[in-house]
Amino acid sequence: MIAFGVLSSIGVSLFKEEMFVPMLLVLGIFTFLLFAFFLVSLKRITVLCDGLEAQSVLLPFRKRFYRFAEFDYSEKSHTSTGEVLRLVKDGRRVISISSAIYKNYMQLCQAIDVQTKERFCGRDNAEVVSEYNKVHLYGGLGFGSFSVAVMALMSVGPYCDGKVVSLGMFLFSTFGTLFFGGLMLTYLFSYQNITVWRGQVEVRRLLWPFRVKYYLLDDFDGCYDVIIKSDGQMGSKDEELRWLVKNEKVVLEIGEREYRNFEALRNATRIQLLGRLELSYIQAMKYSLGKTIQL
Repeated sequence: MIAFGVLSSIGVSLFKEEMFVPMLLVLGIFTFLLFAFFLVSLKRITVLCDGLEAQSVLLPFRKRFYRFAEFDYSEKSHTSTGEVLRLVKDGRRVISISSAIYKNYMQLCQAIDVQTKERFCGRDNAEVVSEYNKVHLYGGLGFGSFSVAVMALMSVGPYCDGKVVSLGMFLFSTFGTLFFGGLMLTYLFSYQNITVWRGQVEVRRLLWPFRVKYYLLDDFDGCYDVIIKSDGQMGSKDEELRWLVKNEKVVLEIGEREYRNFEALRNATRIQLLGRLELSYIQAMKYSLGKTIQL
């Protein structure tokens, strides 16, 4: 609605523009796909004597059985919408059960026989290679590309049809293209390929894989476990990070949003814990950009 209001203020009649109906159709399809993806992520959990069966609500023929012995450990965390039980295997959070979705959440927790995280010890000599969370990666890339394309077509489309493009429309289209393009590049810049093995860390950025950085875990002063607090709106939840710091500045950031095997990476970078921080997105961004951590 804000975007429609801005377009109307610069003299673009959306209900008469030829691009309005196609844009509305594309937005409707995009919203439908997001809603369908949410429904696919919902699972019916059936707990048996030696394992559990996860069945998709939207695609009931899609089901999978897990034995309790397959999981490394279970952990619980609290979000703004309630409590979440996660079952972890090879550093990946395979199953997530939220009290906000399941009415019998406590009964499920009591029936699932998986050891807690406190009793789990990771393998110190195993090489751990980061694995991107492809849902978030492709989702951000798709949304950013879609937004850039829409902004660019606002001025390119009428021009290709032989119409005169007003200065306001051209400026708005250019600003929108640069804005959403910059957001997409900033989002992708946080993705790094991380390899940890015997106290050595190798880092390559997704957008610039030719430049490689090498660290020793002993080179860092320590680490912080960070919780980025959410407001709980639009299904958002708290996000966990691990910051490896040197001279009170963040050198390497590892987040659960970017990596499927976040737990494995966190276990592989076990160094002196300097504290636990609860920050907002703005505060975390300032520290990530080089602000000195002052407690």
